[in-house]
Amino acid sequence: MHEWVQAFNATDRAKLATFIREHYSDGVLRGRPPEEIASNQLRLRERLGPLEVSSIEKSTDSELIAVFKTPGVLPQFVRAAWQTDGAKPNRIQSSAITPVAAPASAGFGKLTLPELGKDLDAKLDELTSRDLFSGVALIAKDGKPVWQKITGLADREQKRPAAAETRFRLGSMNKMFTSVAIAQLVEAGKLKFTDTVDKILPDYPNQDAAKKITVHHLLTHTAGMGNIFGAKFDQLKDKLHDLKDYLPLFSSEPLQFEPGKAWSYSNAGFIVLGLIVEKVSGENYYDYVQHHIYDKAGMKSSGDIPKTERGPEIAVGYMKMDDRLLPNWDTLPYRGMSAGGGDSTAADLLKFAIALRSYALLSRELTEKITSAQAEPAPGSPEKYGYGFGVREINGQRVVGHGGGAPGMNADLSIFWDSGYTVIVLANLDPPAAENVSHYIQQRLPD
Repeated sequence: MHEWVQAFNATDRAKLATFIREHYSDGVLRGRPPEEIASNQLRLRERLGPLEVSSIEKSTDSELIAVFKTPGVLPQFVRAAWQTDGAKPNRIQSSAITPVAAPASAGFGKLTLPELGKDLDAKLDELTSRDLFSGVALIAKDGKPVWQKITGLADREQKRPAAAETRFRLGSMNKMFTSVAIAQLVEAGKLKFTDTVDKILPDYPNQDAAKKITVHHLLTHTAGMGNIFGAKFDQLKDKLHDLKDYLPLFSSEPLQFEPGKAWSYSNAGFIVLGLIVEKVSGENYYDYVQHHIYDKAGMKSSGDIPKTERGPEIAVGYMKMDDRLLPNWDTLPYRGMSAGGGDSTAADLLKFAIALRSYALLSRELTEKITSAQAEPAPGSPEKYGYGFGVREINGQRVVGHGGGAPGMNADLSIFWDSGYTVIVLANLDPPAAENVSHYIQQRLPD
């Protein structure tokens, strides 16, 4: 662990790749070159900053779990968990790095709402002055806002400040809406979570894979499907107007693993889920979500506005390149889709949370199913995955929601299911601008 942390903190790609080559088992590599994994880890390093050991939770001959603290105005905590091969002790069988609540020993206790609000006002002002945050942060209790901060610029060229009505791009948060759409169709008796892709989409290009993959696999990222981003996406992104246009980006690729045998976050899987919504409902995906989710929840400022329609209500995303903040228009797909990329306001996302928790979108049974742990990204990981929702525990509270991030956008919705708190943070800057604020708030909420 010490060897890995040294390479991670030094942003030494070659050293990280050598470490991965020497110590990662085939099960962790899954056919990926060490250099690719090292690059992914360095993207995490860029988001977190250097790591300092906070505590060792477990240390045995075959398992090590360490909690690390990150520097900065809003210190974060992450847990790194490793398991090694009993027959080959120098080989890592599983590896996971996940955000966690501050340990009690860190002295970051809960605050009253007035104390937390005062603390956040000062910290967000400082972050905004340093171009580390721009957007909106909101805390609600039992569906009613109890604190909100709107800061920074929605459009730096026009000097347009962020406002309550500003729509921010959501990244992967749209997966929650896709999950609800699928569950609504299950509730209507038009679909089953156990249905295979070939049964629903007989024209799916890769029928061998389609015969093995179920709706459950797609919703839990256990289908073995890959990503939609890469060289093909960069070449075609402005021509991807409909969900079916995304299929050539991934449908011919072999599965990374046998469905149900492992976990790997997959945007491709949620594209297929969007196509399933269209096939089963008979509606265009965007129309279905509008009519059956946004309208039902009263969300009047949410959707998937094409990037060619640069209205004043949309925040311009800014990504950092060569120490400059540049608009992210050229990196965006034509419009958001079933895997992510839509847009919304903090007020609308609160309406979604209220509708979800009050069973206005789904029955209690199906709501509980999609928001309960269905898969484990890594053995022992505190972060579980439901059906299009992340599920975790913070200070003894079950927290349900999803984050989203890409160059020039970062967002997070976290619903404290039992205590009634909802935390929403939206930013038009690179990750982890919103995530850091959200995690900081979550660890300090009162009971």
